[in-house]
Amino acid sequence: MNARLIAFSGFVTAFVGAGIGFIAANLLPCPYTSQMYQNLEQKYAIVGAVAGLLIGSSQEMIRELKQEQDAQENFLQDLNKAIHSSTDKENY
Repeated sequence: MNARLIAFSGFVTAFVGAGIGFIAANLLPCPYTSQMYQNLEQKYAIVGAVAGLLIGSSQEMIRELKQEQDAQENFLQDLNKAIHSSTDKENY
């Protein structure tokens, strides 16, 4: 697996998630004024960034594992064809 590609994908989606969280906090104003509801833009941006990091990294890992699995399956199919073609030649 390409760790740099996985990290890059995670960081890019983290920035996108942070942006979405920041925009969501600004579009959905909170009617409450207690201390817990202060700085919602920052809190939503952090939550969006963490979610984006997890989703982006996971998606890239799955894509990398799928490519490795496909390569292994192709190798096994080619090996199986080679074995069968050599045994067919020996039978004739």
